[in-house]
Amino acid sequence: MQQCSIYDKSLKFSRATYGILVLLAFLIRNEWLVLVVACLAIIGAFSLKLNIPYQIHIFVSHGILKKKVEPIQKELGELNFVSAATGVLLLIGFLLLHFTELINFAWIYILVVDLMIFLACLVGFCVATLMYIVLKKIFGKRSTSN
Repeated sequence: MQQCSIYDKSLKFSRATYGILVLLAFLIRNEWLVLVVACLAIIGAFSLKLNIPYQIHIFVSHGILKKKVEPIQKELGELNFVSAATGVLLLIGFLLLHFTELINFAWIYILVVDLMIFLACLVGFCVATLMYIVLKKIFGKRSTSN
């Protein structure tokens, strides 16, 4: 698969930004902020150049502060899948809030998604990355066996 160079701290900052914004949305009970974060994550799935928090961190840390950090290699498909999965899960939470009567369930669901975002950011365990690896192995075996 196609590899790309990323800055790990910028990626963690991006995830932390999404996590903080979703937590803020919960605290002020603002469903529209959940939608904004979902849209930002989904847009960021198309390219790292569209991941706004990631680009802000790179601009500040490398442009203004002139920190020299070596990028690491990551699989582009994994990064896109993780960002898209985060956005879709948050979008489902918004849809539950906006179109159903299950308001309390929707906020609990959003908090669980937020917990997964913080796990990826702070601990380094990303459920979406694990899903990507498992799905890649399952569908990779099917295509090689044909």
